[in-house]
Amino acid sequence: MENENNDIKFIDLIYREKKFLTDEECQFIIDEYEKRSDESCDEHSSDATTLELKASTFKRIVLNPGTESYDLMFRSYEKLINKYVNYLDGFKAFHSCLKTSMLYSHSYRVLKYSEGESIHQHIDHSPGIYGSATLQLNDNYSGGDFVFFKGRNTIRLEKGEAMIWPADHFWVHEVKPIISGARYSMNTFLCSVPPHYVLPNDFSVYRNQKPYKIY
Repeated sequence: MENENNDIKFIDLIYREKKFLTDEECQFIIDEYEKRSDESCDEHSSDATTLELKASTFKRIVLNPGTESYDLMFRSYEKLINKYVNYLDGFKAFHSCLKTSMLYSHSYRVLKYSEGESIHQHIDHSPGIYGSATLQLNDNYSGGDFVFFKGRNTIRLEKGEAMIWPADHFWVHEVKPIISGARYSMNTFLCSVPPHYVLPNDFSVYRNQKPYKIY
């Protein structure tokens, strides 16, 4: 649907859809994390203000190609990306190459934030990475809000909700500390090249990834 607003704001480029995943699909991915929790580890990214390389306090696992959970996420992200491309088309403002810049996802990561855990202000941009997408898997926790632009926009995601946004130096974001409970989510990075191309990050384990179809 065409967007009639000519004054495009950064926040307009975030696409969200509630009830994107079913309760059963959310629980299936949470169970996958818990079965493999002994494999979980942290991640590192540069602080958006100091550029200091910091470790996350959340933990994550990576889904393995060829598994039921991986295939579920592949289908889900394919659907989400097509919805996002159609949404952006409605602005009638962007280069047509946008449709080919996010055809490959290079990582399906299940994230668990326990009490007190968070991630600092950072960006997801790297050469070849043009977008990020998150699927929220639960909502029985407090704290853990998703925040863009150093506190200017706070988003509380519901269970099963999808969110997708561009990845470049403008898109500073963080997850605030968990106050109680645990927050589970899925995340993937959206790229313009298949995983067998060499990127600065090591995505070699995803070389079986196939491209998404644009409908």
